[in-house]
Amino acid sequence: MTTQAKPTSTRQAGGATITGIYGNGGDGVLTVVGTYTQTTERQWQTLTIPSGGAYKPSGHRTMVRGTCTIDAGGSFNDDGNSGASGGASIAARQWLGGGGGAGGALRNTTGAGNLGGGSGGNSSPNDSGAAPTGGTGGQGSGAYLGGAGGGAAAPSPVVRAAGHWYQGRYGATAFNGGGGGGSGGCIVNTDAPVSGRGGGGAGIVWLAAATLANSGAISANGGAGENASGTATLGGAGGGGGGAGGIVWLITNTASSSCGIVTANGGAGGTGIGSGTTGSVGTAGSVCLVSFGG
Repeated sequence: MTTQAKPTSTRQAGGATITGIYGNGGDGVLTVVGTYTQTTERQWQTLTIPSGGAYKPSGHRTMVRGTCTIDAGGSFNDDGNSGASGGASIAARQWLGGGGGAGGALRNTTGAGNLGGGSGGNSSPNDSGAAPTGGTGGQGSGAYLGGAGGGAAAPSPVVRAAGHWYQGRYGATAFNGGGGGGSGGCIVNTDAPVSGRGGGGAGIVWLAAATLANSGAISANGGAGENASGTATLGGAGGGGGGAGGIVWLITNTASSSCGIVTANGGAGGTGIGSGTTGSVGTAGSVCLVSFGG
């Protein structure tokens, strides 16, 4: 299990499952090949994600009436984009919303890093009460600081994801995910350093599986900040900050101790070059695990 603290699991009296929470199995059986991108709400009879497979819910709820099997090396995720791949934002989509902020753009001239993008608001505070903001980019040198991470404002009044696990939203409003990380600062002398881009913020996962056999990962993790690159004999550039984690709702009859890796972690910061420093880790998001099996 993830080491991140979770809200207290919810269980009905006698351990009874809420009727219909796992769907009717009407979409049949799916074994993922490569990457499967969901385009509407799905109600699978069984779902299998083999090693190397990735299931992307893309803003939709996913129900499994029978067994959801995730092999080692497989994933069910709405992770943020890495800074190395560009740190693109995740758009708010469909029922779950789940917008994640973009990572800050790189810098190859002297100056402070660029800001990470915000999540778009309506983000849930995590278990520590902190907003899922992106990490700050690494410092280039002296006054050339890394860009601040993107913000993730909570609804007003504050609404936490743990209280809305059944629908995956509150009322008519969808939650968003995490903010993007800021890029590193940069100082150029006679060399050519390039700061790291920030990682993108994560989105949202909502998975209800009657039985879960998870040897892989279920996640809404922020994207990792990019490492600084180029040459830095005298100058330097900071690494990108990590994107913030999003939200994972997992509902199952499987005991919580047997659910495997379930995370909404902030992305790691990228390393600096020359006088540059490492970017900050993005803030963790929220994991809400509801086990009717204890």
